[in-house]
Amino acid sequence: MWALLLGLLASQVAQGRLRAFDQDLAQTVAPWRSSAWDMPVRAAAFFGSSAWTVLALVALAALAWRQGRRPAAWILVGACAFGLGLEIVLRLWVAQWRPDTLVVPAESLIERFHAAGFPSGHAFRSTFLLGWIITELQARRDWWIRAAQAGCVAIIIMVGISRLYLSRHWASDVLGGWLVALLALSVAASWERAFEKR
Repeated sequence: MWALLLGLLASQVAQGRLRAFDQDLAQTVAPWRSSAWDMPVRAAAFFGSSAWTVLALVALAALAWRQGRRPAAWILVGACAFGLGLEIVLRLWVAQWRPDTLVVPAESLIERFHAAGFPSGHAFRSTFLLGWIITELQARRDWWIRAAQAGCVAIIIMVGISRLYLSRHWASDVLGGWLVALLALSVAASWERAFEKR
Protein backbone atom coordinates (compact mmCIF):
# COMPACT_ATOMS: atom_id res chain seq x y z
CA MET A 1 0.00 0.00 0.00
CA TRP A 2 2.78 2.45 0.95
CA ALA A 3 4.62 1.68 -2.29
CA LEU A 4 1.46 2.33 -4.31
CA LEU A 5 0.79 5.65 -2.57
CA LEU A 6 4.43 6.71 -2.94
CA GLY A 7 4.46 5.81 -6.64
CA LEU A 8 1.24 7.72 -7.22
CA LEU A 9 2.52 10.80 -5.38
CA ALA A 10 5.90 10.68 -7.15
CA SER A 11 4.25 10.49 -10.57
CA GLN A 12 1.97 13.45 -9.76
CA VAL A 13 4.92 15.52 -8.52
CA ALA A 14 7.06 14.58 -11.52
CA GLN A 15 4.29 15.79 -13.86
CA GLY A 16 3.98 19.07 -11.95
CA ARG A 17 0.37 18.48 -10.92
CA LEU A 18 0.95 19.51 -7.30
CA ARG A 19 2.99 22.64 -8.05
CA ALA A 20 0.10 25.07 -7.52
CA PHE A 21 -0.84 23.42 -4.21
CA ASP A 22 2.79 23.48 -3.02
CA GLN A 23 3.25 27.14 -3.96
CA ASP A 24 -0.04 28.22 -2.37
CA LEU A 25 0.87 26.47 0.89
CA ALA A 26 4.37 27.98 0.85
CA GLN A 27 2.87 31.46 0.45
CA THR A 28 0.55 30.75 3.38
CA VAL A 29 3.46 29.68 5.62
CA ALA A 30 5.82 32.53 4.61
CA PRO A 31 4.16 35.28 6.73
CA TRP A 32 4.56 33.15 9.86
CA ARG A 33 8.36 33.42 9.74
CA SER A 34 9.95 35.47 12.50
CA SER A 35 13.35 35.54 14.18
CA ALA A 36 11.73 34.38 17.43
CA TRP A 37 10.70 31.08 15.83
CA ASP A 38 13.84 30.41 13.79
CA MET A 39 15.90 28.86 16.61
CA PRO A 40 13.25 26.40 17.90
CA VAL A 41 12.35 25.37 14.36
CA ARG A 42 16.00 24.72 13.48
CA ALA A 43 16.32 22.72 16.71
CA ALA A 44 13.36 20.55 15.67
CA ALA A 45 14.94 20.04 12.24
CA PHE A 46 17.96 18.43 13.96
CA PHE A 47 15.90 15.24 14.39
CA GLY A 48 15.99 14.75 10.63
CA SER A 49 19.65 15.64 10.13
CA SER A 50 22.39 13.28 8.97
CA ALA A 51 24.17 13.62 12.33
CA TRP A 52 21.03 12.57 14.23
CA THR A 53 20.49 9.69 11.81
CA VAL A 54 23.97 8.26 12.33
CA LEU A 55 23.82 8.65 16.12
CA ALA A 56 20.33 7.18 16.45
CA LEU A 57 20.99 4.36 13.99
CA VAL A 58 24.18 3.30 15.79
CA ALA A 59 22.51 3.58 19.22
CA LEU A 60 19.40 1.60 18.23
CA ALA A 61 21.39 -1.10 16.42
CA ALA A 62 23.82 -1.40 19.35
CA LEU A 63 20.92 -1.68 21.80
CA ALA A 64 19.28 -4.46 19.77
CA TRP A 65 22.65 -6.24 19.43
CA ARG A 66 23.30 -6.01 23.17
CA GLN A 67 19.84 -7.42 23.92
CA GLY A 68 20.72 -10.46 21.80
CA ARG A 69 18.46 -9.36 18.95
CA ARG A 70 21.10 -9.35 16.24
CA PRO A 71 18.68 -9.91 13.35
CA ALA A 72 16.73 -6.82 14.45
CA ALA A 73 19.93 -4.75 14.35
CA TRP A 74 20.68 -5.91 10.80
CA ILE A 75 17.08 -5.36 9.72
CA LEU A 76 17.17 -1.80 11.11
CA VAL A 77 20.33 -0.94 9.19
CA GLY A 78 19.14 -2.72 6.03
CA ALA A 79 15.73 -1.03 6.02
CA CYS A 80 17.34 2.38 6.59
CA ALA A 81 19.72 1.74 3.68
CA PHE A 82 16.73 0.70 1.54
CA GLY A 83 14.97 3.99 2.37
CA LEU A 84 18.07 6.08 1.68
CA GLY A 85 18.57 4.34 -1.66
CA LEU A 86 14.93 4.96 -2.57
CA GLU A 87 15.35 8.62 -1.61
CA ILE A 88 18.32 8.96 -4.01
CA VAL A 89 16.47 7.27 -6.88
CA LEU A 90 13.32 9.37 -6.40
CA ARG A 91 15.20 12.65 -6.14
CA LEU A 92 17.05 12.04 -9.40
CA TRP A 93 13.94 10.72 -11.20
CA VAL A 94 11.31 13.22 -10.01
CA ALA A 95 13.68 16.23 -10.06
CA GLN A 96 11.41 18.61 -8.17
CA TRP A 97 13.71 21.45 -7.16
CA ARG A 98 13.68 22.88 -3.65
CA PRO A 99 11.93 26.22 -3.05
CA ASP A 100 15.29 27.87 -2.31
CA THR A 101 17.07 26.49 -5.40
CA LEU A 102 18.09 29.48 -7.51
CA VAL A 103 20.00 27.70 -10.30
CA VAL A 104 19.10 24.20 -11.47
CA PRO A 105 22.30 22.16 -11.85
CA ALA A 106 22.75 20.81 -15.35
CA GLU A 107 25.25 17.95 -15.18
CA SER A 108 26.51 16.75 -11.79
CA LEU A 109 24.33 14.04 -10.23
CA ILE A 110 25.51 15.05 -6.75
CA GLU A 111 24.51 18.68 -7.29
CA ARG A 112 21.18 17.61 -8.78
CA PHE A 113 20.54 15.34 -5.78
CA HIS A 114 21.16 18.18 -3.31
CA ALA A 115 19.05 20.65 -5.33
CA ALA A 116 16.14 18.20 -5.63
CA GLY A 117 13.62 18.12 -2.83
CA PHE A 118 11.34 15.12 -3.42
CA PRO A 119 11.31 13.27 -1.09
CA SER A 120 12.47 15.22 1.95
CA GLY A 121 15.43 13.47 3.58
CA HIS A 122 14.70 15.09 6.93
CA ALA A 123 11.10 13.88 6.85
CA PHE A 124 12.20 10.37 5.85
CA ARG A 125 14.97 10.01 8.44
CA SER A 126 13.00 11.39 11.40
CA THR A 127 9.92 9.31 10.57
CA PHE A 128 11.90 6.12 9.99
CA LEU A 129 13.98 6.27 13.17
CA LEU A 130 11.27 7.59 15.48
CA GLY A 131 8.79 5.21 13.84
CA TRP A 132 11.16 2.36 14.66
CA ILE A 133 11.24 3.49 18.30
CA ILE A 134 7.41 3.70 18.37
CA THR A 135 7.21 0.16 16.99
CA GLU A 136 9.77 -1.18 19.45
CA LEU A 137 7.76 0.25 22.36
CA GLN A 138 4.45 -1.09 21.04
CA ALA A 139 4.37 -4.13 23.36
CA ARG A 140 4.60 -1.98 26.52
CA ARG A 141 1.42 -0.55 28.03
CA ASP A 142 2.83 1.87 30.64
CA TRP A 143 1.53 5.43 30.50
CA TRP A 144 5.00 6.88 30.11
CA ILE A 145 5.62 4.60 27.10
CA ARG A 146 2.48 5.99 25.47
CA ALA A 147 3.69 9.52 26.29
CA ALA A 148 7.07 8.75 24.70
CA GLN A 149 5.35 7.44 21.57
CA ALA A 150 3.19 10.57 21.38
CA GLY A 151 6.36 12.65 21.76
CA CYS A 152 7.93 10.79 18.82
CA VAL A 153 4.86 11.54 16.67
CA ALA A 154 5.01 15.21 17.69
CA ILE A 155 8.70 15.42 16.68
CA ILE A 156 7.96 13.80 13.31
CA ILE A 157 5.28 16.44 12.63
CA MET A 158 7.54 19.27 13.83
CA VAL A 159 10.37 18.16 11.54
CA GLY A 160 7.96 18.15 8.59
CA ILE A 161 6.67 21.63 9.47
CA SER A 162 10.24 22.89 9.90
CA ARG A 163 11.07 22.00 6.29
CA LEU A 164 8.16 24.14 5.07
CA TYR A 165 8.86 26.97 7.52
CA LEU A 166 12.54 27.17 6.52
CA SER A 167 11.61 27.06 2.79
CA ARG A 168 13.77 23.99 2.28
CA HIS A 169 10.99 21.77 0.91
CA TRP A 170 7.54 21.81 -0.61
CA ALA A 171 4.66 20.11 1.20
CA SER A 172 4.68 17.27 -1.36
CA ASP A 173 8.38 16.69 -0.55
CA VAL A 174 7.56 16.23 3.14
CA LEU A 175 4.66 13.90 2.35
CA GLY A 176 6.97 11.92 0.08
CA GLY A 177 9.56 11.61 2.87
CA TRP A 178 6.90 10.30 5.25
CA LEU A 179 5.76 7.73 2.68
CA VAL A 180 9.33 6.53 2.03
CA ALA A 181 9.75 6.04 5.79
CA LEU A 182 6.47 4.14 6.13
CA LEU A 183 7.47 1.93 3.20
CA ALA A 184 10.91 1.26 4.75
CA LEU A 185 9.29 0.45 8.10
CA SER A 186 6.85 -1.97 6.43
CA VAL A 187 9.79 -3.62 4.63
CA ALA A 188 11.55 -4.00 7.99
CA ALA A 189 8.41 -5.55 9.50
CA SER A 190 8.11 -8.04 6.63
CA TRP A 191 11.80 -8.99 7.01
CA GLU A 192 11.24 -9.56 10.74
CA ARG A 193 8.23 -11.79 10.05
CA ALA A 194 10.19 -13.76 7.47
CA PHE A 195 13.06 -14.24 9.93
CA GLU A 196 10.68 -15.39 12.69
CA LYS A 197 9.17 -18.01 10.35
CA ARG A 198 12.65 -19.34 9.61
